Order: sequence, then C-alpha cells, then structure tokens
Amino acid sequence: MAVSLLLLVLAACNVPKNVTIEVEGTSQIVETEAETVRQVLSEAEVTLGDLDRVEPDLWESVQEGMEIRVIRVQEETEVAVQKIPFERRVIKDEALAVGESRLMQEGAEGEEEVVYLVTYEDGEEVARKVVAREVLVEPVAEVELVGAKGLLPSTPISGTIAYISYGNAWVMRHESGQKRPLTTSGDLDGRVVALSPDGTRLLFTRTTGFSSALNSLWMVNTVVVGDEPQELGIEGVRYAEWSSDGDKIAYSTAEKTQGAPGWKARNDLYILDDGRESEVQPPSTGGIYGWWGTNFAWSPDGSLFAYADADEVGVIDASTGDRSLLLSFAPYYTYAEWVWVPTLSWSPDSLFLAITAHHISDEETFDLWVLGVDGKVKARLVPQVGIWSSPRWSFGDSILFGQAESPDRSQESRYLLCTVDQDGSNEEKVFPPQGEEGLVVEELVPWVWSPRGGEVIVVKEGNLHLLDLEDGSWKQLTIDGGASQPRWAR
Repeated sequence: MAVSLLLLVLAACNVPKNVTIEVEGTSQIVETEAETVRQVLSEAEVTLGDLDRVEPDLWESVQEGMEIRVIRVQEETEVAVQKIPFERRVIKDEALAVGESRLMQEGAEGEEEVVYLVTYEDGEEVARKVVAREVLVEPVAEVELVGAKGLLPSTPISGTIAYISYGNAWVMRHESGQKRPLTTSGDLDGRVVALSPDGTRLLFTRTTGFSSALNSLWMVNTVVVGDEPQELGIEGVRYAEWSSDGDKIAYSTAEKTQGAPGWKARNDLYILDDGRESEVQPPSTGGIYGWWGTNFAWSPDGSLFAYADADEVGVIDASTGDRSLLLSFAPYYTYAEWVWVPTLSWSPDSLFLAITAHHISDEETFDLWVLGVDGKVKARLVPQVGIWSSPRWSFGDSILFGQAESPDRSQESRYLLCTVDQDGSNEEKVFPPQGEEGLVVEELVPWVWSPRGGEVIVVKEGNLHLLDLEDGSWKQLTIDGGASQPRWAR
C-alpha cells in the first residue's frame, strides 16, 4: 500500500506543467517537468548574469500556470562635472558708516567631479547613487561689507590692540571706536600674528595661492594710516615672534604638503637681526608627531626659547642652541589629523614657564604647571584644567587660565576664566558672572592680558570683549563676529 502511494506522488510530480517565461520583454510558454524555477530556466537555456533578478526566486517550486520573469540588471558608472554654488556672507564693518556697503569679494561658483553608479533594469534606469566626489575648483564666497561704525559704544583702551577678522589684520589704539583695517586682501592664514612690544609693527603670514610655499611672512606699520604691508622674503613660516626689544625676529618654518594637515614642520629655529639670519636649531624630524611641529616662545630677556612638543617641554639657549628638558608627560592621542601641543607663557622675569601638560595616557586629563627654567621648580599648580586651558602670565605674578566645566570632556566643554598666583595661592574665578554660561573656546589662546595688568581681552562668540578684573565690568569691542587672535602691546 505504501509503495503504491509513493508511486502516485512521484507520478504527480512528473506531470508536465505549462509556465510562461518572460525575458527582456519577450514571453514564451513552455511545458516542463522541472521542479524549481532554476531548473526551468536551465532547460530553456536562459543564462543569468551576476546581477540579474528572477521573480519568483530560483528556489521556488514550479506550479501550473506560473509566470517567471527574468529581469536583466546592469550597473554603469557615469562621470559628471557639476557647479558648486558659492555662499553669500554679509559682514559688519566698523570702518564703514551705517547705511554704506561695499562688495569686498565677488562670488564664484566652484566645480566638482561627481561619479555616479547607475542601475538599469531591462534597460530602464531605476537607481542612481553618488560613489565619489572630487572638488576641481573651490567656490569663492561673495562677501559684502555693511557699515557698522558707531553701533558699539567706544571704549577707552590703553596701548595698541591688533587682531584678525575674516582674513584681515585690524588695529585699535586709545579707544575701540577708532579701529581700522591694516590689510584688505582677506588672505591672512592666521599662523603668525605678532605685535611688536611697542605696538607699532605687526608681523603676519598670508597664503601664497598656487605657490609651492605654505605662506609668506609680512610686516605692516600700525601707526601710519594706509601703510602698505611689506613682504620680508621668508616663506613657509609656522612660527614668528618679536624679541622683547623689538629689534629681532625669531621664526620656524614648514613645507607645504598635499595630505592633512597641509604642512610638514621642519622644526628649525632662526633669528633675523637687521637682515642677518642666524640658526638656533637646524631642521630636524622633531620628536613624537614631529610632522605637526614644535611650539616656541622667546623669553623676555632674550636668552632662551621655550619649546613644547606633544610629550615634553624644555628650553633652548638662544646663543648656543643647547636644549634642556624640563618636563616629560604622556602624549595625548587625538585619533584625528591634529596634534595637541602645549601653549607656552613666560613669567616677566624669564625664570618660569606656565604650561598645560597632559597627565594620564588615554584619558583627557590636563593640569596647569609652573616650571623653573633652572629645573629646580616643577609645580602642578591646578589639576584638571582642561585641554584648552591656555595659561597666560600677567606682567606681575598672576596667571590667567581657562578652567573646563567638564574636565573629563574638555575638548567640548565650556570654560571658566580664572586667575591664580604663581605659588598656587589666591585662585579666583573672574568670568562668567554667577548664572551665566562659560566660554566656548574656538582658538588656542583666546585671551590676552593688558600690558598694564588688571584688564583682559577675551574672544567670545567671534568678538573681542574687554574684561576689567578690578570691577568685573565686561565691554564688547567688536561687532563683526569674525575677530580672533588678539594681541596687546603698550
């Protein structure tokens, strides 16, 4: 009995079935004893491509009257050159009267090469996906200046303040309402912004367009209205600084590269004195992350250079080039295309340095240190200040520094502005007032002391503000929203 049932089942399976096969718009009806869709197509000698689809699926059992559709799938790449629209910027310009405007820069569309992966089914496009983009020509933003002169109350200031705004150098002297641009080209790269000790000259670097050099070093007189900036004949400058007497310039160089971050530091150090160049440090690969480069700071007495790498701080004898290590610490791994290196600030007597040092590997721990240049003093003054603490020594014994509100996440944290004496006493928060938010730090050194002490300029939301430490008053000095890198000289 069981054998008979099995024979009946097998007989039923082998009963011919009529199915329709549709390929590329052509249909045919075939009679088949095949058990699966795959077998039907094989019998009909229908060859499938790697991307082709079949409805129903190949493993489906064949049924009487089944319709089998083969969908031919192709993928092709297409390359197109497309326009990149330019953005329009409106900048408040305090050199123009209210109601006036000036087109500072005409906008220009860019171009990009876009590679598409296009999918076709039976010759009809069904999908298009971008698989690669390459910018051929960068767009140029249209920049319009609108008058803002007099919109801010003019604030008396002592000495000379220089700063960068939207790629140009600006200066204000005696009062904030008398600010004026020193350059109008809009091509300052911000690597060097150095005001001479007497406030009469400004060093700056500007981009060199399609040149093979990273940039070039320039100088402009801040006193003579309309003075034309002068190129100093030095290219690829990563660091430059005036000596305390304003007679000499120290600088270090880098070469332009195609990959991130766009340069490779030479880690050299030179002094330019009345046109004569002397070498303090020859070019080298540097220490850990040497491609990023070493930070330098010239001592007020001119005898030493402080240096900072990603894992150490020390001093260099300006006359012999001899190096002395002051402090080693764990490098901070950013896991990105930038490197954290401590900022350096000298005490007025050239005997001490204020720095931020990384404390524990793989943790975001940064402490404020004071180091004696003779190696005898190594004091952790304030723990857990944050990566952007940027301590700045006053012209006395007080140190200004940022204190991260969230030290364990200090890259994104807001910062309080604090002062502390060089012996660690009298730590005090000076900004913000109770109940207000701390500062968002968007540059390495966003605050600077007045040469006379007692006042500080702070960059807040793209504008310079004057903070009086005596009475706690807070006055806005700029209005254009693009100010950065303030420098203050007597």
